[in-house]
Amino acid sequence: MKRATKTNPFERDSMILIGISLAVAFWFIESFMHIFLSPGFRFSDNFFSANQYDIYTRVIVLCLFLIFGSHVQYTINNRKKAEDALRESEEKYRSILESIEEGYYEVDLTGNFTFFNEALCRILDYSGRQLLGRNQTDFLDEKNSKIILTESEKVLKTGKPNSLFEVEYINRHGTARIVESSLALFRDTQNQPAGFRGVARDVTEKRSMERKLIEADRKLQTARGATILGLAKLAEYRDMDTGLHLERMREYSKLLAQALSDFPAYKGYITNEYIDDVFNSSILHDIGKVGIPDSILLKPARLTPEEFEIMKSHARLGGEAIELIESETKGQSFLTIGREIAFYHHEKWDGSGYPKGLRGEDIPLSARLIALADVYDALTSKRVYKEPLSHEEVKAMILEDKGKHFAPEVVDAFLAQEEKFKAVRLHMKDSEQAGLMHD
Repeated sequence: MKRATKTNPFERDSMILIGISLAVAFWFIESFMHIFLSPGFRFSDNFFSANQYDIYTRVIVLCLFLIFGSHVQYTINNRKKAEDALRESEEKYRSILESIEEGYYEVDLTGNFTFFNEALCRILDYSGRQLLGRNQTDFLDEKNSKIILTESEKVLKTGKPNSLFEVEYINRHGTARIVESSLALFRDTQNQPAGFRGVARDVTEKRSMERKLIEADRKLQTARGATILGLAKLAEYRDMDTGLHLERMREYSKLLAQALSDFPAYKGYITNEYIDDVFNSSILHDIGKVGIPDSILLKPARLTPEEFEIMKSHARLGGEAIELIESETKGQSFLTIGREIAFYHHEKWDGSGYPKGLRGEDIPLSARLIALADVYDALTSKRVYKEPLSHEEVKAMILEDKGKHFAPEVVDAFLAQEEKFKAVRLHMKDSEQAGLMHD
């Protein structure tokens, strides 16, 4: 908002008055000169009673001096207004620079500080006298000096401001401060590059907090994974050693999800977060077995058709248990994936599975992944009623069931990762007494 300024009447009309004064002075000199040029003329007669020609001359001279005075006054007034506006603009500019929390700085092409505000002094913990004329690299280590140099060269070459970048400045006490900075080129009056200007923001505390949050989240994820594994182990163990089935299931499901994330149809859907949720929740697939009687779950022989029907109910029991827990939470969480897996990991692509006989893409993707991983692990593991099959034998069976039991794209993901499947199988072998439970 512009401030109203009062104009002194004398200042406004001074040049006009000077013009009139000059005209009178000309009149006086002209009359005085006539004493020498025209003998017999008296000064008073010529000054106060000039002839018609002299009057015209004096009027013309007066007008010329008035025009001259007005023009000079107009020029002076405009220049003064421009100077006042410039001074006001500079004051506002300086006031803004001094009031913002971000540090503003200007350096020449070699990186020497030529101008900066108080905020930059606070960020770097140096006085203005200690900073002025010093080079940026005086406050940077070799690594961060290279960052500044690279960013400066990029801006100088393109002429365009760069995006934000971070460097670590060493303050007066030898402590590193993480500074988020920008850089733009400015030019001299001949439009030649003269230096760089930028804005610096101290983000040390922010980055420290982010690292703490990341570490806290990592610990939370680890604790969550350990808790889920412990709960799943309760269902698997039932006082029996079932080996590393759950650990292998996590690895198999992760391998399948990672391979599938590269398929065009799943780009953007299978994210890193989704893969982590499948990895952690896959071990909940048989949580419903806690509701199956020991006489069936631990039977050292094949199950009868009636017993198998009871055994199949573990999918419903597990899904309903997780659904109950999920209902107490807000929004989608890893429990959503866990519920899908527990409910539907025994569904088949052709609709012949259980508990609901879902078909094709009606089966949640997470359950499609676990369906293959569970079958692969079951067939390659020892059970009370069978010996383990080799990888090649199980691979042949999976290929035969492509489009029947298993989703075609999941089988393709398995083929892309089969060497890693074999490696997991090799490094996570069961103990001799493992495999006493039914799948």
